[in-house]
Amino acid sequence: MLPDHPLVLHGGCNCRAIRYKVQVPARSQRPLNPFSDGQVPFPMVTTDHCNDCRRATGSILPTWICVPTSMMTCQLQPVSSSSSSSSTNQDARRGDDAAAPPSSPWVPAVELFKPGPDKDKYHVQFYQSSADITRTFCGRCGTNLTYFMTHGMGEGYPEIFDTILGTLDREDLEKDWMAPDRHCWWSCGIEWVQQLSNGGTVLPVHPTFKVNEFVE
Repeated sequence: MLPDHPLVLHGGCNCRAIRYKVQVPARSQRPLNPFSDGQVPFPMVTTDHCNDCRRATGSILPTWICVPTSMMTCQLQPVSSSSSSSSTNQDARRGDDAAAPPSSPWVPAVELFKPGPDKDKYHVQFYQSSADITRTFCGRCGTNLTYFMTHGMGEGYPEIFDTILGTLDREDLEKDWMAPDRHCWWSCGIEWVQQLSNGGTVLPVHPTFKVNEFVE
């Protein structure tokens, strides 16, 4: 669970045409999940076993940080810009953030992470996976970014961007408190995925792609 003090999280797509930051206030100022009996504040971090998100993200176990839209701002590189990421594939595998972020002002993500008049100006692309759900991804590198439900989850539920946890910068992901603290949509889960995610299956561990080398 995220710490009680204020913090700022940074993330974005693989090619860095889309950057975002999440400004999280002190715990006492965070909205509560209305389905948690007042126990779970936003942002919350959860794995997701639902069929729709598994297929849409291409991940066998999507993991999200559920962020009130008011906490998120973004910085986008225009499509017309010719600049590109300077990081190599090897840098990306190690998690190095070598490239500079796009040089544009930070704006509320709610203005650009929903379809609107500027939708062709930036690399943010939209996929409406159902009548009420819009997903965003980078049109240049293909990174899945957010899930947004138009009509929300019910009375008292804040407007939320479910944001793919893996798009956070490594320096934030390395914090112990970024680990998911709950599973959602377990009733839709695939049994062997549930066993893996709950520690029920032990796999060989390799430091790289070389499967003849093992982590001691």
